[in-house]
Amino acid sequence: MTHTRWVLSIAAVVVLALMGLLWWITTGDDRQLDRHIRQALESYEQAFARDGAGATPTPLRRDGYGPVLGAPSVEKVTVLRDGQTLTAEFIGGKTTGPCGSDYSVRAVESAHAALIVVYEHPHERGRACTAEGYRRQVTVRLSRPLGMRAVLEAMGGMPVPVDRIS
Repeated sequence: MTHTRWVLSIAAVVVLALMGLLWWITTGDDRQLDRHIRQALESYEQAFARDGAGATPTPLRRDGYGPVLGAPSVEKVTVLRDGQTLTAEFIGGKTTGPCGSDYSVRAVESAHAALIVVYEHPHERGRACTAEGYRRQVTVRLSRPLGMRAVLEAMGGMPVPVDRIS
């Protein structure tokens, strides 16, 4: 192998290592969120096994996690007639302007619960905005009807009130 090929091979290894390190750093929040979700669902499943329906798990410690999630806690959920579509209500940013935010949602399901995760997408980052809150909603579809399962908010892993449209 010539000197030039050897240098190019070393450079390729360094570039791949740096790309891997960059991926590891930039996906750290996702790994932390996934760990938090697993802990919340496990905590509820343990409380359900102990107390049955209406179980109240021990609230999760946030350990500084809140800013990583960056979204408000779901306050109430409405289950639509199909039993699979949920509308989650929370207090968030306004809908328009530089201090506004858009939101997306996902549900992570277990045998006895559906945990709602709301993601905030600010229109502009780093801008000084008032702490004024606005009632917001997001809609998510479950993989199967909610039935008697509890709905949990993501921040503390606690059950939220559920209204059902009949």
